[in-house]
Amino acid sequence: MGRIYLIRHGETDSNKGHRFQGRINMPLNAKGLEQSEKLSAYMQHLPVDKIYCSSMLRACMTAAPLAMSKNMSYQPLDLLQEVSFGAWEGLEYAEISRRWPKEMDDFLTRPGEWIPPQGESFHDVARRCQAAFDYIFKREGHEKNIAIVSHGGIIRVQLCLLLGIPLNNLWKLSVHNVSVSTLNDWQGNIIAETINDAHFAREQGSSVNWLHK
Repeated sequence: MGRIYLIRHGETDSNKGHRFQGRINMPLNAKGLEQSEKLSAYMQHLPVDKIYCSSMLRACMTAAPLAMSKNMSYQPLDLLQEVSFGAWEGLEYAEISRRWPKEMDDFLTRPGEWIPPQGESFHDVARRCQAAFDYIFKREGHEKNIAIVSHGGIIRVQLCLLLGIPLNNLWKLSVHNVSVSTLNDWQGNIIAETINDAHFAREQGSSVNWLHK
Protein backbone atom coordinates (compact mmCIF):
# COMPACT_ATOMS: atom_id res chain seq x y z
CA MET A 1 0.00 0.00 0.00
CA GLY A 2 1.17 3.50 -0.76
CA ARG A 3 0.72 6.29 1.73
CA ILE A 4 -2.73 7.61 2.61
CA TYR A 5 -2.84 11.24 3.72
CA LEU A 6 -6.04 12.07 5.64
CA ILE A 7 -6.30 15.87 5.61
CA ARG A 8 -8.83 18.02 7.42
CA HIS A 9 -10.09 21.21 5.79
CA GLY A 10 -8.92 24.64 6.95
CA GLU A 11 -10.74 26.87 9.41
CA THR A 12 -14.23 28.27 8.80
CA ASP A 13 -16.19 30.83 10.78
CA SER A 14 -18.27 28.02 12.27
CA ASN A 15 -15.09 26.36 13.57
CA LYS A 16 -14.03 29.67 15.04
CA GLY A 17 -17.47 30.22 16.59
CA HIS A 18 -17.69 26.71 18.12
CA ARG A 19 -20.74 25.72 16.08
CA PHE A 20 -21.59 22.36 14.56
CA GLN A 21 -21.29 22.67 10.78
CA GLY A 22 -22.12 19.21 9.49
CA ARG A 23 -23.71 19.64 6.08
CA ILE A 24 -23.82 23.45 6.22
CA ASN A 25 -21.69 24.36 3.22
CA MET A 26 -19.40 26.97 4.76
CA PRO A 27 -16.37 28.39 2.90
CA LEU A 28 -12.95 28.77 4.47
CA ASN A 29 -12.35 32.03 6.29
CA ALA A 30 -9.18 34.11 5.85
CA LYS A 31 -7.24 31.96 8.31
CA GLY A 32 -8.45 28.79 6.59
CA LEU A 33 -7.26 30.07 3.22
CA GLU A 34 -3.86 30.81 4.72
CA GLN A 35 -3.77 27.34 6.27
CA SER A 36 -4.53 25.73 2.91
CA GLU A 37 -1.57 27.53 1.35
CA LYS A 38 0.68 26.35 4.18
CA LEU A 39 -0.58 22.81 3.66
CA SER A 40 0.28 23.04 -0.03
CA ALA A 41 3.80 24.25 0.77
CA TYR A 42 4.30 21.52 3.37
CA MET A 43 3.23 18.75 0.98
CA GLN A 44 5.06 20.12 -2.03
CA HIS A 45 7.85 17.54 -1.78
CA LEU A 46 5.75 14.64 -0.45
CA PRO A 47 4.71 11.95 -2.96
CA VAL A 48 1.06 12.36 -4.00
CA ASP A 49 -0.37 10.50 -6.99
CA LYS A 50 -4.07 11.34 -6.60
CA ILE A 51 -6.21 13.77 -4.61
CA TYR A 52 -9.77 13.05 -3.48
CA CYS A 53 -11.86 15.35 -1.32
CA SER A 54 -15.27 15.85 0.17
CA SER A 55 -17.58 17.61 -2.26
CA MET A 56 -18.29 20.28 0.37
CA LEU A 57 -16.94 23.77 -0.29
CA ARG A 58 -14.53 23.98 2.64
CA ALA A 59 -12.83 20.73 1.64
CA CYS A 60 -12.62 21.67 -2.04
CA MET A 61 -11.12 25.05 -1.12
CA THR A 62 -8.49 23.24 0.95
CA ALA A 63 -7.71 20.72 -1.78
CA ALA A 64 -7.42 23.28 -4.60
CA PRO A 65 -4.01 24.84 -3.69
CA LEU A 66 -2.57 21.38 -3.07
CA ALA A 67 -3.80 20.17 -6.45
CA MET A 68 -2.40 23.26 -8.15
CA SER A 69 1.00 22.78 -6.53
CA LYS A 70 1.04 19.16 -7.75
CA ASN A 71 -0.17 20.10 -11.23
CA MET A 72 -3.09 17.71 -10.95
CA SER A 73 -6.83 17.82 -10.44
CA TYR A 74 -8.79 16.74 -7.37
CA GLN A 75 -11.89 14.58 -7.39
CA PRO A 76 -14.80 15.52 -5.11
CA LEU A 77 -16.77 12.65 -3.54
CA ASP A 78 -20.15 12.98 -1.85
CA LEU A 79 -19.26 9.93 0.26
CA LEU A 80 -16.65 12.06 2.05
CA GLN A 81 -19.06 14.79 3.17
CA GLU A 82 -19.07 15.62 6.88
CA VAL A 83 -21.31 13.84 9.36
CA SER A 84 -24.92 15.01 9.18
CA PHE A 85 -25.69 16.37 12.64
CA GLY A 86 -29.35 16.93 11.86
CA ALA A 87 -31.08 19.31 14.28
CA TRP A 88 -27.73 20.28 15.84
CA GLU A 89 -26.29 21.94 12.76
CA GLY A 90 -25.58 25.64 13.13
CA LEU A 91 -25.95 25.50 16.93
CA GLU A 92 -23.34 26.15 19.62
CA TYR A 93 -22.30 23.43 22.07
CA ALA A 94 -23.88 25.20 25.04
CA GLU A 95 -27.31 25.34 23.39
CA ILE A 96 -27.14 21.71 22.30
CA SER A 97 -26.15 20.63 25.81
CA ARG A 98 -29.11 22.55 27.24
CA ARG A 99 -31.68 21.19 24.77
CA TRP A 100 -30.37 17.63 24.34
CA PRO A 101 -28.39 16.83 27.53
CA LYS A 102 -28.53 13.02 27.21
CA GLU A 103 -27.71 13.01 23.51
CA MET A 104 -24.79 15.39 24.07
CA ASP A 105 -23.49 13.21 26.89
CA ASP A 106 -23.67 10.16 24.62
CA PHE A 107 -21.96 12.10 21.84
CA LEU A 108 -19.05 13.06 24.08
CA THR A 109 -18.65 9.89 26.16
CA ARG A 110 -20.14 7.05 24.05
CA PRO A 111 -20.02 8.26 20.43
CA GLY A 112 -20.42 4.72 19.11
CA GLU A 113 -23.82 4.55 20.83
CA TRP A 114 -24.92 8.11 20.00
CA ILE A 115 -28.26 8.43 18.21
CA PRO A 116 -28.44 11.87 16.59
CA PRO A 117 -31.66 13.87 16.31
CA GLN A 118 -32.47 13.74 12.58
CA GLY A 119 -28.85 13.00 11.60
CA GLU A 120 -26.34 10.19 11.05
CA SER A 121 -24.91 7.88 13.67
CA PHE A 122 -21.18 7.21 13.56
CA HIS A 123 -21.97 3.64 12.49
CA ASP A 124 -23.80 5.14 9.49
CA VAL A 125 -20.74 7.28 8.81
CA ALA A 126 -18.41 4.26 9.09
CA ARG A 127 -20.36 2.47 6.36
CA ARG A 128 -20.09 5.57 4.17
CA CYS A 129 -16.35 5.89 4.82
CA GLN A 130 -15.81 2.21 3.96
CA ALA A 131 -17.72 2.74 0.71
CA ALA A 132 -15.45 5.71 -0.07
CA PHE A 133 -12.32 3.63 0.55
CA ASP A 134 -13.71 0.81 -1.61
CA TYR A 135 -14.40 3.26 -4.43
CA ILE A 136 -10.97 4.91 -4.23
CA PHE A 137 -8.96 1.68 -4.03
CA LYS A 138 -10.98 0.07 -6.83
CA ARG A 139 -10.05 2.99 -9.08
CA GLU A 140 -6.48 3.59 -7.91
CA GLY A 141 -5.25 0.26 -6.59
CA HIS A 142 -3.30 -0.02 -3.34
CA GLU A 143 0.14 1.18 -4.40
CA LYS A 144 -0.50 4.86 -5.05
CA ASN A 145 0.02 7.71 -2.59
CA ILE A 146 -3.44 9.22 -2.10
CA ALA A 147 -4.43 12.46 -0.37
CA ILE A 148 -8.00 12.54 0.97
CA VAL A 149 -9.25 15.96 2.12
CA SER A 150 -12.35 15.88 4.30
CA HIS A 151 -13.62 16.70 7.79
CA GLY A 152 -12.90 16.16 11.46
CA GLY A 153 -15.70 13.66 12.01
CA ILE A 154 -14.94 11.76 8.83
CA ILE A 155 -11.20 11.50 9.52
CA ARG A 156 -11.75 10.21 13.04
CA VAL A 157 -14.05 7.49 11.70
CA GLN A 158 -11.56 6.69 8.90
CA LEU A 159 -8.78 6.29 11.46
CA CYS A 160 -10.98 4.02 13.57
CA LEU A 161 -11.72 1.85 10.54
CA LEU A 162 -8.13 1.63 9.31
CA LEU A 163 -6.51 1.12 12.74
CA GLY A 164 -9.17 -1.10 14.32
CA ILE A 165 -10.18 1.45 16.98
CA PRO A 166 -13.69 1.10 18.51
CA LEU A 167 -16.00 3.99 17.66
CA ASN A 168 -16.52 4.68 21.38
CA ASN A 169 -12.85 5.81 21.41
CA LEU A 170 -13.44 8.28 18.58
CA TRP A 171 -12.70 11.39 20.65
CA LYS A 172 -9.31 10.07 21.75
CA LEU A 173 -8.15 11.12 18.27
CA SER A 174 -7.38 14.82 17.83
CA VAL A 175 -7.87 16.17 14.31
CA HIS A 176 -7.08 19.88 14.03
CA ASN A 177 -7.92 22.10 11.08
CA VAL A 178 -5.63 21.41 8.09
CA SER A 179 -3.86 18.56 9.92
CA VAL A 180 -2.37 15.60 8.05
CA SER A 181 -2.62 12.02 9.33
CA THR A 182 -0.39 9.67 7.34
CA LEU A 183 -0.89 5.90 7.13
CA ASN A 184 1.26 3.26 5.48
CA ASP A 185 1.64 -0.50 5.22
CA TRP A 186 4.11 -2.45 7.33
CA GLN A 187 4.28 -6.20 6.71
CA GLY A 188 0.64 -6.33 5.73
CA ASN A 189 -0.65 -4.13 8.55
CA ILE A 190 -1.79 -0.53 8.27
CA ILE A 191 0.18 1.69 10.64
CA ALA A 192 -0.06 5.38 11.50
CA GLU A 193 3.11 7.26 10.65
CA THR A 194 1.62 10.51 11.93
CA ILE A 195 -1.75 11.57 13.35
CA ASN A 196 -2.94 15.19 13.49
CA ASP A 197 0.26 16.78 12.19
CA ALA A 198 -0.44 20.49 11.76
CA HIS A 199 2.90 21.90 12.91
CA PHE A 200 3.35 23.69 9.59
CA ALA A 201 0.21 25.79 10.10
CA ARG A 202 0.18 26.36 13.85
CA GLU A 203 0.57 29.91 15.08
CA GLN A 204 2.74 30.46 18.10
CA GLY A 205 0.57 30.68 21.22
CA SER A 206 -2.61 29.79 19.35
CA SER A 207 -5.25 27.50 20.84
CA VAL A 208 -6.16 24.25 19.11
CA ASN A 209 -9.55 23.31 17.72
CA TRP A 210 -9.95 19.65 18.67
CA LEU A 211 -13.65 18.93 18.32
CA HIS A 212 -15.46 21.49 16.20
CA LYS A 213 -16.71 20.19 12.91
